[in-house]
Amino acid sequence: MPRYLFDSNIFIQAKNFHYHFGYCAAFWDWVAAAHEAGLVFSTQSVRSELLRGDADDVLVRWVHERLPDTFFIDDLRDANVMTHYGAVQQVAIDRNHYQLAALRQFADINYADAFLIAAGRAYGYTVVSFEAGLMQRKNRVMLPDICQLYGVRTEVFWDVLRNHCSGTFVLRVPE
Repeated sequence: MPRYLFDSNIFIQAKNFHYHFGYCAAFWDWVAAAHEAGLVFSTQSVRSELLRGDADDVLVRWVHERLPDTFFIDDLRDANVMTHYGAVQQVAIDRNHYQLAALRQFADINYADAFLIAAGRAYGYTVVSFEAGLMQRKNRVMLPDICQLYGVRTEVFWDVLRNHCSGTFVLRVPE
């Protein structure tokens, strides 16, 4: 069975656009159920990004209330992940392509992408993100590009849902 690591933008965009808590609670239930089934995970670095929102933000509350500690790989304390983290950074540097500011952002401990890639490689997870690769971009290190260069599988979010979800929208008729 495949195992997926979700990028923070999966949760943020789902909340803001596609699967707002107000009309699509089934998506959020699916995420929790997919984790319980051993399918969906993320990293503590992603958790930290998600919790930067206001304490009363619905996504922040959901992370606190619904996602168990087992959902998030403790990437900063995992020697295997940290070994790969160094290698991921080196892949970006060795490309001799990115602007210094882009490399600095990618190496920032508060920025989850490199940790997500490292955890994916360390444990054989597939990384799922809304971010699109763009190899020619120089002012930002793109997660899918480094995944490709470092041999970490990526999958489009919609394909994950298509393969592992059978959802329905229930009509609510106004009275």
